[in-house]
Amino acid sequence: MNGDRQKRHRESKSVDAPRLLAARALVSIDEDGQFANLLLPRMLREEQSSNPRFSPQDAAFVSELVYGTTRRQRTLDQILTPLSTKPLAELDAPVRACLRLGAYQLMYMRVPDHAAVSETVSVARELSGEGPSKTVNAVLRSLLRLGTDEALARAVDSVPRQYRVGVEQSHPDWIVDAFRESLRLRGFPEATLAEALEANNTAAQVTLAARPGLVDPQDLAEEAEDVLRVSAHQGNLAETSVILGGGDPGALPSLRSGDAGVQDEGSQFAALLLANAPLGAGSDSRWLDLCAGPGGKAALLAAVAKERGATVTANEVSPRRARLVERSAQALDNVTVTVQDGREILGEGIYDRVLVDAPCLGLGSLRRRPESRWRHSESDLDELLPLQRGLLDAGIRLARPGGVIAWVTCSPHRSETVDQVARVLESGQVTLLDVYDVAACLTPEDLRATGVIPEGLAPTTRTVLQRSLQLWPHIHKTDAMYIALLKKEEAK
Repeated sequence: MNGDRQKRHRESKSVDAPRLLAARALVSIDEDGQFANLLLPRMLREEQSSNPRFSPQDAAFVSELVYGTTRRQRTLDQILTPLSTKPLAELDAPVRACLRLGAYQLMYMRVPDHAAVSETVSVARELSGEGPSKTVNAVLRSLLRLGTDEALARAVDSVPRQYRVGVEQSHPDWIVDAFRESLRLRGFPEATLAEALEANNTAAQVTLAARPGLVDPQDLAEEAEDVLRVSAHQGNLAETSVILGGGDPGALPSLRSGDAGVQDEGSQFAALLLANAPLGAGSDSRWLDLCAGPGGKAALLAAVAKERGATVTANEVSPRRARLVERSAQALDNVTVTVQDGREILGEGIYDRVLVDAPCLGLGSLRRRPESRWRHSESDLDELLPLQRGLLDAGIRLARPGGVIAWVTCSPHRSETVDQVARVLESGQVTLLDVYDVAACLTPEDLRATGVIPEGLAPTTRTVLQRSLQLWPHIHKTDAMYIALLKKEEAK
């Protein structure tokens, strides 16, 4: 071993393993387009298997560093940019990752300043060498001298007034605009915008779905308490939901058997609303999930359907995601999984209940996918909106007269929600059920209690706002699911 390698070996032994792992994860997310929720569990398992000193507390620290740094990226970049001699985009990815990592510890964590700086500089030295580590050291010490409050104030003041909340809450301007517009349509004051955005920076609690007929929610909660040694309780919206106080749900026998699944409570509530919506005269035996991947809603629908003697066709365009649907529904024998473009399914008037949970911007699940806010842009709607229109039209075509179609998106964006429903209402093929009437049978919560819908909207848009449901993380503690229930016109 030559001198340089010996020196590097001695240095690598002293590098803080959790911070090094976090920095490597941030580089993979930034440079290779990796998804944090898929990448991080794998990296943690590998570290735990190779490093016996790596504790559960270390794993939790790494998760906080990676998820927190990714969520707060805009705020951190706005703070770091004036302190760096080069634009962040021109720095090597490991240097950029270490700057964000160090700044996140200083701004948002109770880590001693000296540890946040010195340990992060050591990680930078390990990943990039001595020269770049000096850059990281200089920038982080400049931030310390300036003070975190002053640094944040200067960062906020550096953008136009209407987007300062976007810097404070770390969201791109176009997402700020989308949330502002959706809140305005529901009658919420501008002051609630910061609260709504802040909720996207808070980690979502792990929520399970107890599939009816397979496992009782109370039994599932007790199983979680016994196996995981954490608190567990049922949610307020979906009677099938069980919310965990922590732990790895993968250790639960009910999840391994398919009797239960990990699923946001808002997502469960959307499926239950469709299952309980009133039909016109006729059968209730054939249900369709038009865009079923990864399968959580399809499995929940199938469990409810099985208790009623109904079957579910779960369609998914992606073969890989179709396999996930099969896995989700493994405990049920009334599900048929098909693989094709939902717009191309042949036939008309076949199904009694149709779920159209269309591909969307995913702005409703920013809590779970921290990197997604930096990867999408509003121009993605150029492809998504025609696809959504085609899928909704197909869902209506495939429903029988008197059948019900649920239009569901994990997004509050007006174009993907209210405007899509208003379009098909004006076609005269469907009427809009009052989702709050159906919801009242499922939850004691008063979901209708929102603000005053603004004046000047088209009558159809006003009707859609009055009869469709928008869930919010800052109010309902769920993903921002949008749900509308459409009833296909019956023959006269």
